Amino acid sequence: MLNVTHVGPGPLPQDARQVMVPMRDGVLLAADLYTVDADRADAVILVRLPYDKDGAYCFMPEVSRYFTAHGYHVLVQDVRGKYRSEGVTEFARHEPDDGYDTIQWITEQPWCDGSVVMWGDSYYGYTTIAAAISGHPALKAISPRVTGSQLAMTLQYGDGTGDVEQTTRKGYFATHYVDADHYEWEPDWSVRPLRDALEPFFDQLGKRSANFDAEFTGKSPFVPRPVRDLAGSTPVPALYTIGWFDNCAIWSWTDVRALQRTPAWAEHLYLRLEAVDHENYWLGHAPVGPEHDHSTDPAAREEMLPRYLDPSIEFFNAILGRCTDLPPRVRYEVCHGDWRTSTTWPPPKATQYEYHLAPDSLSTKPPAEESRLAWTHDPSDLVPSAGANPFAMLFDRSDLAPVGKRDDVLRFAAAAAEEETDLVGAVTLTLRLKAPEGATVHARLLDLNPDGEAYLITYGQARLGPETKGGLTVVDLQSVAYRLRAGHRVALDVMSSNFPDYVPEAAPGTDPWTTLPGQPVTRELFTGGPTAASCLRIGSASIDSLRRTGITAP
Repeated sequence: MLNVTHVGPGPLPQDARQVMVPMRDGVLLAADLYTVDADRADAVILVRLPYDKDGAYCFMPEVSRYFTAHGYHVLVQDVRGKYRSEGVTEFARHEPDDGYDTIQWITEQPWCDGSVVMWGDSYYGYTTIAAAISGHPALKAISPRVTGSQLAMTLQYGDGTGDVEQTTRKGYFATHYVDADHYEWEPDWSVRPLRDALEPFFDQLGKRSANFDAEFTGKSPFVPRPVRDLAGSTPVPALYTIGWFDNCAIWSWTDVRALQRTPAWAEHLYLRLEAVDHENYWLGHAPVGPEHDHSTDPAAREEMLPRYLDPSIEFFNAILGRCTDLPPRVRYEVCHGDWRTSTTWPPPKATQYEYHLAPDSLSTKPPAEESRLAWTHDPSDLVPSAGANPFAMLFDRSDLAPVGKRDDVLRFAAAAAEEETDLVGAVTLTLRLKAPEGATVHARLLDLNPDGEAYLITYGQARLGPETKGGLTVVDLQSVAYRLRAGHRVALDVMSSNFPDYVPEAAPGTDPWTTLPGQPVTRELFTGGPTAASCLRIGSASIDSLRRTGITAP
């Protein structure tokens, strides 16, 4: 028997009034209203989430009270099909329309002055973006955190490569999108085929997730509207908060890059880049002890709230004219360093670094001789992921030095830094590989300290397409702002798997969820020589310029 915890709705807070908001098709969505003064019309912060407006996980009552203490009415709503809201439980299908209808209803209430702003994390950050796509004129600003318009999708790129699928989408459907409630349980990821790791849960529960099953029946209907719909909608001032250690950051950067290329949106785009993971654990507390675990300790949550919410309040105040100064266009935290501001990202004066791959090393000069490096990828012995929970990378942040000793991992290390060195900007890895279509490559940028311990800075991955066969592959390691302390070294791991966070590679035309592991295969990487193609760049060329073309929206 699996150890399954069923989590239903929490108790309605005494200081909130539950209201049922009608949608255009007659479905009623449950929401909690918190008011500064019920007799006074004011701006409203709207939060729309699938994780229970009254539950402990997202602590919305505490968040709402913090917002009301700063002069905002707050409406926190269970999205369609979740907890106390009516409707069918369907990921992403209704969020633009339901967001529009909810905003319209708010503007018709006597306690609203006609201005609505939206805030949220993860899926409830995605709902802010979906509402912006809907184009309601009363939506004055959004502040999405650790999310993006393409949340949970596997991105494809114009150069023939694609991202590698995260296991979390299907795992999420088997925990949060079975029915109105959610279920806490741990799959046995050693089971093959991979899909069978989730089937015992459905068998034990006696019901299934339509969202999960749709993943195996062709094109799933449970997909967010594409990023081009956001870029093509009426611009709304947007403060995107991205975590340096967030496993969902790829979707944040996808939006940001698309909006930066859209002049009307770029004018209204603001960035805040924090040293946090998806669950908002902070690097300065990693690994996280009980005194900083906001998931269990109310005192830790109280300490966290100003860091968590003040930037959005500052942003909303500026957009709504409650203060005169707009925030900096970009505000970013340097890991192990300070906070800085910039007019653009990457910062215009960031130092650019280029490291060329050579046997066991990263060199600032291209090696004269070409080297052929090989590793054997064994589908039955995959390289382990960096932590137990991909959403909470900093909670149990651990030493990755042992991973570099595996035969199926190539580790490259630069010379030790003679002084503090700030690595700031986009990170791209160009590799000259000999690998077939469908092969996957994973890369981790590491901080190697004088004791030999290795800690994650950032990571990326790519699935090779037909156009990359036998040629150059560009891996997006997103962006960093990281202080490499004196005596520390930049290191890079290259491998073929990162499991269970990402699905194992599978042959073209096959599904890694339904196939059995194949035989060990050899992968080859070429460094140095006349082309000197295998190169790590920090703070230099953007990923779009290296790939020549951008995101292909689903």
